[in-house]
Amino acid sequence: MKKFIKNNKVTAVAFIICVIFVILVFAIKLTFFPNEGTAIYGDRLDGIEEVEITDDEQDKIISSLEGKDEVKKVETDIKGRTLNVLITVNDDVELDPAKALTSSITDTLDKEQLGFYDIQVFISKDNDDARFPIIGYKHQDKDEFSWTKDR
Repeated sequence: MKKFIKNNKVTAVAFIICVIFVILVFAIKLTFFPNEGTAIYGDRLDGIEEVEITDDEQDKIISSLEGKDEVKKVETDIKGRTLNVLITVNDDVELDPAKALTSSITDTLDKEQLGFYDIQVFISKDNDDARFPIIGYKHQDKDEFSWTKDR
């Protein structure tokens, strides 16, 4: 081994420098990104299994909204503790009837789910109405939706 190192001094030094460099890169990575392996939501989703909004409940929300004359299309999506509902309404629908559609969402979910999930509602039209899209947000601790400023 000593003979190999003597005959290949440059190679041995280069190898040792590379090993030191790799160790330094990992040390710096762990210093600046210590929680890279942990879940993105941390422990904020603890207990979600007990109040989970199932696919069937999402389908009930969609069907109850699509049963309304004002609605063309509905989509739902859950990200963490936020239920997103995207509603496309008919071109002749005004602001107040569009905002009233949120009652179908809150009526479908039970009290525990409403107390756990935030709900975002995006209401849009296919035409170029200056008052749309509007966004409603209901925090889990609140009873009412807050809306973007009327345009």
